Amino acid sequence: MSLQIGHIKGISIRLHFTLIITFVLIDWTLSTYFMPDYVKGLRPVSYWLMGSAGSVLLFFSILLHELAHSMVAKRYNIPVKSITLFIFGGVSDIAKEPTDFHQEFKMSIAGPLASFALGGIFAFFYWAVSSESSGNVISYLAQIKGVLFYAAMANIILGAFNLVPAFPLDGGRVLRAALVRWKKDYHDATKIATSIGVLISYAFMGLGFMILINGDFVGGLWILLIGWFLHNGAQSYMSQFELTSALKGIIVGNIMNTEIISVRRDMSLDFVLENFFMTSMKSELPVTDERGYLLGMITLKDTLNIPENKRGTVTVQDIMIQTEHLAIMQPDTEVEKAFIQMVQKRVGKIFVCDKDGKLFGVVSKTDIIELASERQKYLREIKRTSS
Repeated sequence: MSLQIGHIKGISIRLHFTLIITFVLIDWTLSTYFMPDYVKGLRPVSYWLMGSAGSVLLFFSILLHELAHSMVAKRYNIPVKSITLFIFGGVSDIAKEPTDFHQEFKMSIAGPLASFALGGIFAFFYWAVSSESSGNVISYLAQIKGVLFYAAMANIILGAFNLVPAFPLDGGRVLRAALVRWKKDYHDATKIATSIGVLISYAFMGLGFMILINGDFVGGLWILLIGWFLHNGAQSYMSQFELTSALKGIIVGNIMNTEIISVRRDMSLDFVLENFFMTSMKSELPVTDERGYLLGMITLKDTLNIPENKRGTVTVQDIMIQTEHLAIMQPDTEVEKAFIQMVQKRVGKIFVCDKDGKLFGVVSKTDIIELASERQKYLREIKRTSS
């Protein structure tokens, strides 16, 4: 769940709800520990203002880090839909993975370089403020110095951490680019890079646990969470990569179900429930006109949400989901692209239509996963017998 706050260069900027948790934790850590150690003798409200300023600069820096990735992607004509800031930083929603190792390297390294550049800028301003010494403003300069020192340090750490060679960090992608150049095999390079990422995640979790039992609860917990995030990210990426790799070269027209059960928009919900949902035992049904053109979709859940005594007068058209909210593909679309769109739109079905909107068939997420599973088994057998 995220909130859109604006656009930059056509890229939607979104804030995930977990960002609130992170902001509060970082603000509390800075205000309670970091800033009081850096500047002595200030009022508590001053430390909280310094902590809040440092937190804002951190997330502004993360946004610029992600924008650096996105700008390089757009230079290679790779669409970028959005940037979402969340509990562990930020993520750019880039439409497709670059398979050219030069492009992947440049896209990946852009973020850390941006962070190092920001660290240098904040360090310069810190140095500039440090050279000032005007009696009455010394305490204010000390507060500004504290914030600038933290911002410089945080950006350098952010850049260095993202170069750790573990998916989904930038360093994992840099490592894959190097492996592709060396091995000339994108699939093998991805497997090696994600395996290294999993090992590194275990190292982080082990380190976090050791710090935790030695008494630093906050530091240990953060490192444990980072290790968990890296482990989950690497495993999830590899699972999705294996799935999409198995689907390469297949088009939705070859696997779609052409035995379509559809309803008309003027049918009452009572009629649809009794004659379609109850007989087909499906949870979703397409809505078509008399010529077979797709108009929308109706769900069992929406139908049952209408009070029973009103279902005789309420029609399909009153509650159907419009086509702009559905995942619609043409028959020659690759299954890999269809699956990615299903994940992005969070839908369970692809409606296969011609360019005019005539419905030819339906492909479910289950169909795609079962197909990928069968192909993975086939490829494993071929590899086993040939080795």
